[in-house]
Amino acid sequence: MDNPHDLLNAANCVIFDFDGPVCSLFANHKASVVVKDLHTWLEKDLEVAVPPGEFTADPLGYLGLVEQSYPGDPCVEELEKRLTEQEERAAESARPTEGAVDLIRELAAVRTRLGIATNNSPEAVVAYLRRMDLAGSFGGHIHGRVPDIAKLKPDPDSLLRALDSTGSKPEESVMIGDSKNDLRAAARLGVPFIAFVPKPRESRASGERNRERRWYGRVPVVESLSELLGR
Repeated sequence: MDNPHDLLNAANCVIFDFDGPVCSLFANHKASVVVKDLHTWLEKDLEVAVPPGEFTADPLGYLGLVEQSYPGDPCVEELEKRLTEQEERAAESARPTEGAVDLIRELAAVRTRLGIATNNSPEAVVAYLRRMDLAGSFGGHIHGRVPDIAKLKPDPDSLLRALDSTGSKPEESVMIGDSKNDLRAAARLGVPFIAFVPKPRESRASGERNRERRWYGRVPVVESLSELLGR
């Protein structure tokens, strides 16, 4: 297994996923409330019925569910715009991830190229970074959701755009992500990966966390971004 510090030291470019590694986007504007808003708006305002099935409290999951039910329908594009508005609202009260602000500033101070590749809206990312006085650290290299949601991770589209905009090669970069889709996107492009698997704020069975860590295999795992400071 690679040492996460070695990966970071070797990287000329560090690309972050957003919700998780940088902040908890829905820490105060709850994801379940967002999904309820999307669902109500879709059925009442657009008069679109979402087929019964496994309901999700994940806004991106809900967007995907609707897209599966109505592929190519204009309602999907309208729903994505509505989700963007909700994400921007959530960014106003998003909670910084432990160690993330310090790590971003430390990397920027040594002129490491920084980017974000996320399934969230770029508008929400920019709103959060400006609020935290971090926007300058990324130099505009913010790459998020586009109207074609087929390009959400695990499709590597946003990660590829981040590499292109920073002028970085996959092998000289590293991605910090917190999901299987992040890892799959990075693997498709040959980008080294550091998995962020934080300790939960609420109690959770240790077996579940251990399974999550094992899924990443030989990919280095950190429980806090503070572990990456002082490289």
